[in-house]
Amino acid sequence: MDQASVSTDCNTSGCQSSAAIVLAGEDLCLDHFFLRCYEQLDKWEPRIRHRILEAAEASAARAFLEECSNRILCVSLRNESLSNLERSRLLDILLTCGDLQPLLCRPTPRKKPTYSFGLASQRAATKS
Repeated sequence: MDQASVSTDCNTSGCQSSAAIVLAGEDLCLDHFFLRCYEQLDKWEPRIRHRILEAAEASAARAFLEECSNRILCVSLRNESLSNLERSRLLDILLTCGDLQPLLCRPTPRKKPTYSFGLASQRAATKS
């Protein structure tokens, strides 16, 4: 992402901080960027882990996780003066995105048929 594509101020109402990154078309300061990422992850994570997504929702979740991961990398590479807390938040969000992305690619697990191969089933077969 180009530095020129970020406006000078954060789009969040009442925020006077300068924008650091664009997420979902919004220019955000670093604090509001973290807030939006965590809000979206809180929304998507349980749905992804429990596999309760429709196809369109899965596509939207996949797009968010990809954009979020890319923006995290941009922030980490572009900002040299990040605090340890900011670095840990970036890593936490990136790891969560990386943890959830493969879950969207796996097919929904099916129930396996149960077969009984114990002694009781062998006895029943020999009596017939």
